[in-house]
Amino acid sequence: MIDFSEIQISPATAQLIEAAVSADRLPHAVILEGGSESDRLTLARLLAQTLLCQGEDRPCGQCAHCRKVLGGFHPDLTECLAQPGDAESLKVDAIRQLRADAFIFPNEAERRVFLLHNMQLSNEAAQNALLKILEEPPEYVRFVLTCPSATALLPTILSRACVYSLGQQVETRPDEVNETILDLTRQIALSLGAPNEYELMQITGAFEKDYALLPPVLTQLQLLFRDALTVKSGGQDLPLLASCDAEAAALARRFTVSQLLAFEAVTTELTAAINGNANRNLLLTRLCSRLSAAAGK
Repeated sequence: MIDFSEIQISPATAQLIEAAVSADRLPHAVILEGGSESDRLTLARLLAQTLLCQGEDRPCGQCAHCRKVLGGFHPDLTECLAQPGDAESLKVDAIRQLRADAFIFPNEAERRVFLLHNMQLSNEAAQNALLKILEEPPEYVRFVLTCPSATALLPTILSRACVYSLGQQVETRPDEVNETILDLTRQIALSLGAPNEYELMQITGAFEKDYALLPPVLTQLQLLFRDALTVKSGGQDLPLLASCDAEAAALARRFTVSQLLAFEAVTTELTAAINGNANRNLLLTRLCSRLSAAAGK
């Protein structure tokens, strides 16, 4: 039984992970998104311990493999812990070396586990290099990736991994900044039901003054659109963005499933464009035009 007591994680996600571990069906590549950076890393290490453990009830915490993971010196666990301003461990050359290391058989355990923390800091070239090993990994290799939002990763990587969301993304920002982000998220969501795109254009003007607000707002919008899809389908899962449950319900009433999926696709597309250093003015224009088109305006 996995102990999630030290991690802030949605019950639904905890149940999914527990079920996969119990059935020994944890995918060869796992992406952990949402929550806080600390919780993502803690859960990633817990999954690494689970994958390497040889006890009957994994992770047992008692076997030699568990003790070595907890001590930080298991020879079959490779951790690449990138931080803003220091992403050397996730650059293309480092990923290529990791890819070569993946073909070395485990030293002591039955598997080799690679933990890549803060994958949003890797560029497209590095992600493409990683994709090559994700497409055809050795049977004994497992990958655990973390990032604030899976939208920062290439769609081809997402298609070859299982994404587990810890819940609403937590960032260490001043309270007033977080409130501004949530307020813009709510305003954009409500403006989608307006008869024309003028209101949406007015709201997104805030990004011209403070462009740094756009990435976190896109992340919050994606969670909101996912919640709206859950409501639309009659699902009972806990909301990913509980602070915007009224807006999720309004979107579910106003739009079709196809439109809600289109909204979510827009957030994925624009986040990828931001990571690719797209022109800011063009990107803001695309934001309005894509959302308006999805809304049927």
